[in-house]
Amino acid sequence: MSTNAKSFEERAASEPTDLHKAFAHWIEMETGVKPDLKTVQLVCSLRMDFQKSETNQADLAKRKKAAADKKAKAAAEKRERLQKQLAKLQAELAETAEVEPAVSVPAETAAPAQAAAPTLPVKRAPARKRPTSARPAAK
Repeated sequence: MSTNAKSFEERAASEPTDLHKAFAHWIEMETGVKPDLKTVQLVCSLRMDFQKSETNQADLAKRKKAAADKKAKAAAEKRERLQKQLAKLQAELAETAEVEPAVSVPAETAAPAQAAAPTLPVKRAPARKRPTSARPAAK
C-alpha cells in the first residue's frame, strides 16, 4: 500500500491528538528532554509509512546484505585460521612420530594385577512403611 503525498500533507496539517500530547509529556518526564509536539505527532503518524517505503526497504536490504557479508567473511577467516592450526599440529605430530616411534605394550604386561580389597558386608536401612494417611480408611 502506498500513501500519496497529499495524505501526508493532510496528516501533517491536522492538530495533535490527546495521545500525541500525552506521549510528548511522557517523553519529557522519562528523559528530561522536551520534544516538539508537532514532531511527536508526525513521528507517530508517519512511522509505519516510512518503514514500508521503498527507500527504507532498500536501505534495510543493504544493511542485511552487509551484515551477511561480514558474517561470511569472519567465518571464512576463522576456517582459514583453524586449517592453519590443524596443519601445524599435524606437522608436529608427524615430526614426533619420526623421532619417537610409538611403543606398543602388550595387554598382558601392561600393569600388574592389584590385590582385591576385602569386601565388607553392606548394612541396609530398614524398609520404610507407608504413611498412614495414604492408606484407605477402615470401615
